[in-house]
Amino acid sequence: MPKTKCRLNHSILLLLIAQITISDAVKCHDCVGLNCMGSFCEGDYCMVSQYAPRWGYLPWIFSTVVKGCVNGSMLAKDIRDHCEYAEGSDEPFTCFCNGKDLCNTRGKLRNVESEDVELVQCVCDGAHCRTDEKTCIGEFCTYVINHATKQVEKGCTNASVPLIERRAIGSCMTPPITGAMHHTIAKDLPNLLPVESCICGTDYCNSEKPTPTVPEKEKCTAFIEMTTMGTTMKSRNISCSGEYCFTATIKSELGIISSYRTLGCASFTGEDPLPEELNPTGCAVFSSENVEVETCFKTSDKSAVSRALASKQIPYKWSLRKYQTLKAKQMEINEEIKEEEKEKDEEIEEEEPTQPPIPDDSNTTMITVFVLIIICILGSGIV
Repeated sequence: MPKTKCRLNHSILLLLIAQITISDAVKCHDCVGLNCMGSFCEGDYCMVSQYAPRWGYLPWIFSTVVKGCVNGSMLAKDIRDHCEYAEGSDEPFTCFCNGKDLCNTRGKLRNVESEDVELVQCVCDGAHCRTDEKTCIGEFCTYVINHATKQVEKGCTNASVPLIERRAIGSCMTPPITGAMHHTIAKDLPNLLPVESCICGTDYCNSEKPTPTVPEKEKCTAFIEMTTMGTTMKSRNISCSGEYCFTATIKSELGIISSYRTLGCASFTGEDPLPEELNPTGCAVFSSENVEVETCFKTSDKSAVSRALASKQIPYKWSLRKYQTLKAKQMEINEEIKEEEKEKDEEIEEEEPTQPPIPDDSNTTMITVFVLIIICILGSGIV
């Protein structure tokens, strides 16, 4: 084949591959606010999320809804279109969709599967709690310890930024993966480095410190960097050991903190499932008009990945449909068994032996025999 023709065919093939790749992306709204319909982006999935970053108990900004695109190898390949809501609220905590372009408009989101966010009761103990408050309610419970001062605080929190806390549920992290994970234990950035924060998702799971029992084979760098009002602060670099190494980066034009970056280690207790939307390792990036969030988890421990996959969350409605299907199938099998048993009973009844019918003249025969016996007796007496 001539080289020119070969190059032409090669170019056509590359063009087709590029078109296929492009066609896999979904077009999404990329703006701030639940009703916004401003600029656009393309990604693996469209997403709607709450954005409420904090430093301890102090908010960077008031909670707001952000829309955008999400990409990356940490995302599962079969995320269903769905939204999660607080009970009684029409404003979603989180939505994922890619069924149609611009699926993250408010109107289209009303047509996807909806689920209530399961809030949990937690122990509240620390300066962030009211004096009369011993418990609190949130998406997650927290147990925070400063290993330098031995100070401990307990409480509850909600996901403050897209994706990051979602992957960290059920883990203990050093340092905390976001600023929302430490309450009042760290007054400034250098003090946050020796802080370990555990988040869990069942009632009162923070009564005692959640304790991962898995091997911590990964050697990770721990580091924090934050820019606020034009001033950048950095911690020193230290090392830590965990089941995974993580990085998290937040860049924002919303609020007083324009960037936050942390590296550290995380180990999981196994008590909380891996969210259905995520893979154990890789990176995921949420991109919006004024916010970009990236989180990465990595490990060389194949057993850690296997443990995470074994615990992966099964969507409630999918599991309910599966249960109903299995139940219907079992009922069908039970009916078939009953029919077979009924047919067998009928066959047995047909095959059972019956007594031969007594002839109609049986009484006459018996009388005749009786009379003959009497005659014989009388005849014997005469002789």
